[in-house]
Amino acid sequence: MKLFVFSFFISLNLMAQDMPYLDTDFGCTERADAERYVQDFNIDVQSFGGMELCNSQVDTKKLLNDLELLEKGRFDADGSNKFIKGFVPATNYYNWMKGETRGVERGQDVPYATAYNSGGYFTMQDGWAKLSTLGRVGTIVHEARHTGGYYHIQCQQGPYQGTSVSGCDRDYNYGGSHGVEMEYYARVSVHGKNFHPVYKKMARLMAIARSNIFFNTPILKTREAVLALSQDRGRAELFDNGQWINREVPSVAGRLKRTSFGAVVFDGVRAFAVELYQNSGFRDLVSDTYSYYKLLRENDSSVKDFEEFDSGVKRYVVRMMENKLTPYDFPNGKWGRDVALPFSFAKASTAALGKAQTGLYLVSTSGEIYNYQPQNQRITNTGLTWGLDHKEVIVYKGQNLVLMNNGQIFASTASGLEPWSEAKNLYSDLVTTPVYDGFEVIKE
Repeated sequence: MKLFVFSFFISLNLMAQDMPYLDTDFGCTERADAERYVQDFNIDVQSFGGMELCNSQVDTKKLLNDLELLEKGRFDADGSNKFIKGFVPATNYYNWMKGETRGVERGQDVPYATAYNSGGYFTMQDGWAKLSTLGRVGTIVHEARHTGGYYHIQCQQGPYQGTSVSGCDRDYNYGGSHGVEMEYYARVSVHGKNFHPVYKKMARLMAIARSNIFFNTPILKTREAVLALSQDRGRAELFDNGQWINREVPSVAGRLKRTSFGAVVFDGVRAFAVELYQNSGFRDLVSDTYSYYKLLRENDSSVKDFEEFDSGVKRYVVRMMENKLTPYDFPNGKWGRDVALPFSFAKASTAALGKAQTGLYLVSTSGEIYNYQPQNQRITNTGLTWGLDHKEVIVYKGQNLVLMNNGQIFASTASGLEPWSEAKNLYSDLVTTPVYDGFEVIKE
């Protein structure tokens, strides 16, 4: 018992040394530190709401929190990780940032941007103010790299593929703004010494999410895995490389959904990230600001379902209402034209029993299954019906898996549905998820 108490005390003591990850958990900034930050980065304090040392609802305090994370973050020596190339020395983020910054101001002149850099002068937009601490720090690191003449080019994959939008880097080794940003996230995740475990979790999510969009030459390789929720929804179980691994899951009701970075629990209004690579020890709700579920608005009660999915190298986002579907128009930064549904909509699925390929399938209230083709906006009847005892259908390694309402998983075979031999328990939800080789899946 004494050993347990002593170990518990050490754990609490170590946690107490971690920097906060929520704005509300930062203490008041010392005035001398605040004035130094203002001078080092030539901050237009009034544009951020005036000098504020304590209240993180004021944008000035948010920026002071970001700079504290940059200055006081500590790292172990760089080890082997494909994101870490030494673009910026790990011990020098603050001084590097100071050397790349001529001034920082708050603006609202480019509402579709998070921030922009004009000759070393950064203008932080409304999107910056809405981000987490990690997202804001990543943004200023990203913008600082632009000062050195690193610019984006047109995208050859992702949501902006085929458009004139210049938002991508040629490749990771170019060391552009996206690369420097990803390197920071990877260092926090793999080598961070005094960052909160949830901040490190968010860094892994951000590195995976953004790296599979913004490089024309992909940096990551992916494999398919299965993610299931236990019947009591107290844990997630990841089936990866032939093994089941317990993962943390947000304590919130909702449906498991596949995303570009992995998976979320979607409650119909909000989405909360499931982190596949390592348990943090905290079940804090981490809002999905990594995939395009972030396009959802909390007051939009008309949305019945939502999907983010890839078709070839193109990424699509659609929302479904009772009698219509709306794709997101990425080049114009808004929802596109509605597509009328010739049926009453019940749910969406990325798989249908009898189809070995993933796609977007729309299930009517009468159980008919339709296929949506995003390239031409066509909706066709597949001739298939959704089984009354089927809860979810997925495609894993070219085979349909079906989660039944009773919690069992069945596999589709030539002779019909048979219990899936890999299933070990009964489950409440099921989805396939991509797992990327950017981080090791820790088998805790």
